[in-house]
Amino acid sequence: MMAGTRNWITGATLVLGCYYLGTWLSSSTGLPLPGALTGLLILLAVLFIVPTAEPLVARAASPLLRHMSVLFVPAVLGVSAYWSEIAQNGWAIGIAIIITTCISLGISAKIAEKLLSSRHAHLSQVPAKKDAAEQVTEQREVKKGSDND
Repeated sequence: MMAGTRNWITGATLVLGCYYLGTWLSSSTGLPLPGALTGLLILLAVLFIVPTAEPLVARAASPLLRHMSVLFVPAVLGVSAYWSEIAQNGWAIGIAIIITTCISLGISAKIAEKLLSSRHAHLSQVPAKKDAAEQVTEQREVKKGSDND
């Protein structure tokens, strides 16, 4: 029980630490990225560098992900506060959403294609295990070949 709590606290500290570091970096250096996104990129880098941190982050993030719909309430209320501006620019917003979605799907597909092709190339270099029937057939062919010599 104590180890689970310690792991949750460690994961939450890592998530919040990356968030606040990203916020600080964005505000102090004038990065054109929001602080939350910068923190997310820092967290991604940490997870690539220290893969053992992934279970800790997953333990801390799972309650937030489970109740994510509650986190969207402020955004929905914000939309209702700016409804007249959204209605005036609806076509532009819709076109921007469609274009950016297509671009992000295309980039994601290219990355997935490269990752899968490199994995396939790696797997094709690994010799496949032969089942017992193939091994017996191969041994018979070798034996027949040596009998003919």
